[in-house]
This record gives sequence, structure tokens and C-alpha cells, in this order.
Amino acid sequence: MRVPATTGGVKARCFLPPWYPIIWEEMIYWRSKFWLYLATYMLSPMLFLLSFGFGVGRRLQMIMPGGMSYLDFLVPGVVALALFNNGVTSVTVRMFYTRLHFQSFEAYRLAPVSNFSICLGYTLAGAMRGLLAGLIVLTMVFLLVPGLKLNWPFFGAMLLASLCFGTFGVLIGLCLRSFDDQALVSEFILVPVTFLSGTLIPVERLPGFLQHVVWFFPLTPAAELLRTTLTGNGFNWRLAAVLGGWCVVLFTLGWLRLKMLDG
Repeated sequence: MRVPATTGGVKARCFLPPWYPIIWEEMIYWRSKFWLYLATYMLSPMLFLLSFGFGVGRRLQMIMPGGMSYLDFLVPGVVALALFNNGVTSVTVRMFYTRLHFQSFEAYRLAPVSNFSICLGYTLAGAMRGLLAGLIVLTMVFLLVPGLKLNWPFFGAMLLASLCFGTFGVLIGLCLRSFDDQALVSEFILVPVTFLSGTLIPVERLPGFLQHVVWFFPLTPAAELLRTTLTGNGFNWRLAAVLGGWCVVLFTLGWLRLKMLDG
């Protein structure tokens, strides 16, 4: 996309990627609701940390894998939940309203922008909002768990997880057709994924068949990757490959769904 600009009487041309306006619009909207989003980003993680980590978690040390404390287990899970809930929900809700309520989504469809660029723009917008939520939650965690030690692989895992959840949000947002669909997605997809993906309880403590089923949720490898990096066990490339595979699959499905809407 070429955007003409005039600086000091000299006309210049600024080259911007075609998905840039989507991110710009989302960031402007996010800034206009900054304090509201800040409160929502912090509320659920704080409840999880206070009720599970400092409450029930004191009695759960014996069932944690590797003998770690439940609080050490919970912190990366809460961060993963912040990335997931905000990365997926922000894109899903925005695409739902722009497609079916405001009808502004068609402005991008009519513009000379490819379906690939539209999917990429919304994916990056969701990833950025999820990543911002995760960083805010990390700041809050530092206040509650002062001894927490971070490392660069952990931030790399956060970035990869945010991209994956952004693609998931795009796919869901393109599949919604009514308010009833939104409620069904929340109850039958988002809630089970939230509580069964090794974020609040270890996967090893789930019933036998569920231990295998939950690995079909993208949140499960994301939570495990965050946990291994935060505990200093290094960057698990196998988990990263699984998460990267989810990124490719979900993005491809979203792109194909958008192409179907052309028909």
C-alpha cells in the first residue's frame, strides 16, 4: 500500500504493508478503552492467583509434577490464560461485530487487499492485544510473587503462543453467524479449553482419555512451553513445533473460511 506524505514541501511515498490499517484500527480502539481493558486483563488472573495459588494451592503440593510448588505451576498457566482469553476473545468479538452488526468488515473486503492480508492483519492485532495482556499480568505477578525469575526463551514462548491464539480468534470470528453461535463457542470450546489444558491442574492428573484429548487444544502446548521455559529447563523445540503447527493449521483454515465467504 502506498501512502503519499508531504514533509518540508517535498512529496514522499511511504510504503506500508496492506494489513497495517487493520492493526492501526485495532490499536486505536484498544487505546480508547485502555482503562477498561486494563481492569479486565487483571481481574481474572488475580482471582486465579489469590484463590488457587495462595488458597487451595497450599494443599496441592503433593500432586504437582516434579515436586514443584503449586504457585510455580500456576504462574505460567495464568499467563497462558491471559494470552489465550484476550488474544482469542478480542479478535472474535471485533470480527463478529464488524461483520454482522456494524457491517464495516466489508470495507476491507472491497479494498484492494487480499484475503491473506486481511487474515494476517487480524491475527497480528489479536496477537498484540494478547501479548499486551500477558505483559500486564506478568507485572501483576511480580507484585504477588517477588522471587519470580524470567528469561528470554519465556518471552519467545509468549510471542509464539500469542500468534497461535490470534489465528484461533480469526477462525472463530469468521465462523460466527449469530449471537447464539457466540454463546455456543464460549460454552463448548473456550471454557473446556481454559480449564482442561494444563493451566490450573496438571495434564497428568486428568482422567486417562482426557490426557490425550487435551493435546488437541492449542492452549495445552502453549502452557507447557511457558512452564518449561519459566522453570529454567530451556526452550522445548518439540512443544514449539506443535504450537507452530497449530499456527499454520488455524491460519490456513481461517484463510479458507474467508475465501468461502466470497461465494
